[in-house]
Amino acid sequence: MDIQERLLLEQLQLMGRSELGRTIMGEHPPQSVQEFRERVPITTYEDYAFCLDERKEDLLPEKPVAWAHTSGRSGSYKWYPCTARSFAKIGEGVLAWLILSTTNQRGVVRLEPGDILVYNVASRPYMSGFGAMSLAELFEMRYVPTVEEMEQMSFQERIQAGFRMGMRTGIDVVGSISSVLVKIGDEFSKGASAKVSAAMLHPAVLARMGRAWVRSRLARRAILPRDLWRVKGIMVSGMDTDIYRDRIREYWGVEPTEGYGMTEGPATIAVQAWDRKGLYFLPDVSFLEFIPESEWTRWRADESYMPKTVLLDEVELGTRYEVVLTNFYGGPMMRYRLHDLVEFVRYRDEDEGIELPSMTFAGRVADLIDLANFTGLIDEKLIWQAIANTGIPHEEWAVRKELLGEHAGLHLYIELKEDVAAEDVAQRVHEQLMDLNPFYVDLVSFLEIRPMQVTVLRQGTFQRYTQKQMAAGVDVAHLKPRHMNAPDAVIADLLHAGDGAGG
Repeated sequence: MDIQERLLLEQLQLMGRSELGRTIMGEHPPQSVQEFRERVPITTYEDYAFCLDERKEDLLPEKPVAWAHTSGRSGSYKWYPCTARSFAKIGEGVLAWLILSTTNQRGVVRLEPGDILVYNVASRPYMSGFGAMSLAELFEMRYVPTVEEMEQMSFQERIQAGFRMGMRTGIDVVGSISSVLVKIGDEFSKGASAKVSAAMLHPAVLARMGRAWVRSRLARRAILPRDLWRVKGIMVSGMDTDIYRDRIREYWGVEPTEGYGMTEGPATIAVQAWDRKGLYFLPDVSFLEFIPESEWTRWRADESYMPKTVLLDEVELGTRYEVVLTNFYGGPMMRYRLHDLVEFVRYRDEDEGIELPSMTFAGRVADLIDLANFTGLIDEKLIWQAIANTGIPHEEWAVRKELLGEHAGLHLYIELKEDVAAEDVAQRVHEQLMDLNPFYVDLVSFLEIRPMQVTVLRQGTFQRYTQKQMAAGVDVAHLKPRHMNAPDAVIADLLHAGDGAGG
């Protein structure tokens, strides 16, 4: 915790000299970690919008060298100022992730200057794009396509170009979204490799295809990416990684290394080590606090309540926490809620000599849903608008993320006022989401799926559920199930009350 405390106190002095800092924490900066946690309230983006939305650099603790944005609720943007020091730290985080992805043993570094990297993530002004730029300044990598070329391409074009060019150049490391890697593996397993060889009549490509054909024939299966490329490492992001981990390993021949990052972090704040057993927070990136689930639940019932936090050396195993961070290196965020839930699985790894707690993702907080890292944050307003736009008369609804076949998707439980087939409801809501959320369009078009399932509940279901809650003495605020991410027990009660039929 020493490094956390030292960097926090440096940041507080810097914030104290800025108008934004004085607005958040008062005229006099806290002089200790304890005073900081007692005096400074937990914040959300709305606390910074007056400054960040208009990019008022004169109010900030340190002049930014660039502005990044992220997708917010319902596709809106949240802006983040990137300082010179934080820009360098972004690259360091990606480089650490790269190194760890290429090894499975402590002290062994297989990454080499000049290695070829296919990095098919969002370009600037998204933070992942700044990560690519910062990495390029720290370490000599060969990007396929180049950073400059990536910024001129759409999301799908970047993906297609990276692997198409990789057929000629080879690929040493891949940085991608988990679902994308699975999609590419699926296409190869279905014979898509034949299309590639026909379209790319180049000696290097044909030689690579020939070697891959021999390997696949010996294994008595279709050509897979691992037959074409002997990659050293795979970096993946997205909260659905565990769903896809086994298939990535099967298709690509490498255990993926997971990282956790966000724009407001900035960038990578946690990464798996060579053991791949959990993610470790990087202590020199941001000051970390964690809201226990019990405190979060109390806040949910009364949003005027300020939830208490614990520090990294105070977390308990088996408990879910919402992550709260404070920027170092001149960033603006203080005690900022990320809306991400994590669960700690180990205090330390004595076998590997790692003296940090490790964690796994538990999901998004209450009213936000992330799908394969494509859709940004889907919130209640977006779902409500999509259902309303269909014109289908309905009584009530609840939606949550579930595994639909091989992909995570939205499962909508809805009570209608007239007879409409579940499949018809699913298609119409899906079409509205396509119109309302461009990130949802990316998910659908690339994965070629409809990530929407509907269960129509019998009329009177929500009324019977409410009556049951009243009979059990539940307080008024919790008589109805929440619209977003209802737990298993609530969904089971709804299905029992409504005798629902899926579609």
